[in-house]
Amino acid sequence: MMRRLLAIISVPALALLPVAAEAGEWANLSSDKKAGKMVAPASVQQGQPAPDGRPKLYTSKKWGFAIPVPPGAEVVEREGTNQISMRSRKGYVINLQVGPKRAQIPLARMSSLLEAQYLGDGKPWSARGAENPAKVAGLAAYDVMYSGAGTQARVLVARGPVNDYVFIFIAPERVYRKLVAEFDWAIKNFQPNPQDVIQRHTAVQQVSPANPAAAQANNQRFAEPGYGYAINYPASWQLSKPAAMAAMFSGREGSSDYAAIIGVQNIAPPGARNPGEAAKRAFNQLKASLGNAVQDLQVIDDQAWTYARSGIRLIGRQLVVTYRHAGEVFQKQMIVVPRPTGSVAHVWSYTAPRAQYASLQPTAESMLRSWTILTDRRQ
Repeated sequence: MMRRLLAIISVPALALLPVAAEAGEWANLSSDKKAGKMVAPASVQQGQPAPDGRPKLYTSKKWGFAIPVPPGAEVVEREGTNQISMRSRKGYVINLQVGPKRAQIPLARMSSLLEAQYLGDGKPWSARGAENPAKVAGLAAYDVMYSGAGTQARVLVARGPVNDYVFIFIAPERVYRKLVAEFDWAIKNFQPNPQDVIQRHTAVQQVSPANPAAAQANNQRFAEPGYGYAINYPASWQLSKPAAMAAMFSGREGSSDYAAIIGVQNIAPPGARNPGEAAKRAFNQLKASLGNAVQDLQVIDDQAWTYARSGIRLIGRQLVVTYRHAGEVFQKQMIVVPRPTGSVAHVWSYTAPRAQYASLQPTAESMLRSWTILTDRRQ
């Protein structure tokens, strides 16, 4: 099993990079020049506590970050890449890649760069699961679950003003929930490059608009052919497409709205024979996936929700929950409705840290009111 895990987790650094020229910026962490060799730094062979009882830290002099090593884990550096791996005898692997910030790619899309190689028929991952905004050492982050071949994987991407940090945790499915606590512990105690910590606060002051209400006065409209829906979003926000038939909206990095994420996607659950069944299955699958991916999940509201606009009336369901993820409490509103015909469900969601949820909710509600399910004649 460990050999299989290593084959999956050893993601080439180039999978997260655009072109070879930029790949040169993601330098090799190892000082051993023997081609293709994975070497353990002399200072960190095993993750045993230091003599004073504190956890052992792995520190990268080049990238300026530090991460604690779970007890019993071994740290290896992949020759010729920008990544390290922590391998545990318990059966899991933690992989970490670091490189210059890629501001042109939204956080929510970073993990999708791996999918061409790792997600799909005949590949290690067969399904993309729950995804949520997160925080890592105070940095904005995005967390995505994957599963397949008897394993579960978690891809967590954190972004500072200078660097992107990509963490991948993979473990056997049967013991994932037990072992992920060690990954959460390492993430909670991760120390990014000091430049990412220092500059993070000044970036907010420089980018935040003096009048947020004025910045959102003008809306853009998302209504691309084939998606089956349209929605308005603030002109100051950014749009990304993390997956097929999915759109994601969020405030620009550095703004107060950056904490909010509005997502709309289409789901066609296998085996669904009609719109109502598709919506029910999609709702149950999403709820279960979320419960497996987060901690301290609490349901605030779970009830029927009716879409009634432009002569179309669709009976769906709304779920509102709070949960703890990567050390922070989030609140999520999720609405699932069927299409008028077929076996596809539409999913609308709003997620934000609980401390900011109420202040950002008016924008989310405005977007929800603008959300329009398009019939085949109007697409």
